[in-house]
Amino acid sequence: MAAAEGWDWVRIQADPCPQCGQDPARIPHDELGAAGIDEAIAWHRFLSTAAPQVLRTHPAPGVYSPMEYAAHVRDMYRVFGDRILLAVEQDNPSVPSFDPTDAEFAIYNALDPAAVAIEIRAEADRLASILGGRRPGDWDRTAMRDGTDRFTLGGLARFAVHEAHHHLLDANGELPAP
Repeated sequence: MAAAEGWDWVRIQADPCPQCGQDPARIPHDELGAAGIDEAIAWHRFLSTAAPQVLRTHPAPGVYSPMEYAAHVRDMYRVFGDRILLAVEQDNPSVPSFDPTDAEFAIYNALDPAAVAIEIRAEADRLASILGGRRPGDWDRTAMRDGTDRFTLGGLARFAVHEAHHHLLDANGELPAP
């Protein structure tokens, strides 16, 4: 359903996003959990103030609705938390891309915004707890996505924070449609 944004997202570990401008590589490791929580708070504010009809509307063909972005962010926080734990437990584990199907996104669009806001915060809190338990040597551990994209544990955390930030801008209509 969503159009490709045309950027190699592995680069978010070191480079600022060319679309939203966020530079998560500049966030110190010990601040990544709090940054994720800040994004969850911003999502709560958005989901509780946006008009209900806006939340479920696709602004253009191939662009997710704000509710679809919100549920994706919730699930993304969970998936990235799981991947970080896996990267701590295993040496360079392989993980698949996280690409929900169009059918899953359709289910997302029917969810209750208040419930999703609470769930985003719960997943952000869990991610922050996972990140808060890391030792200095953990941050450079790696995971391979689809066998080709290498992420450090710090890079996974930065990717998660960026996804929440970037998709809130998508949902708010602050970024041009891809």
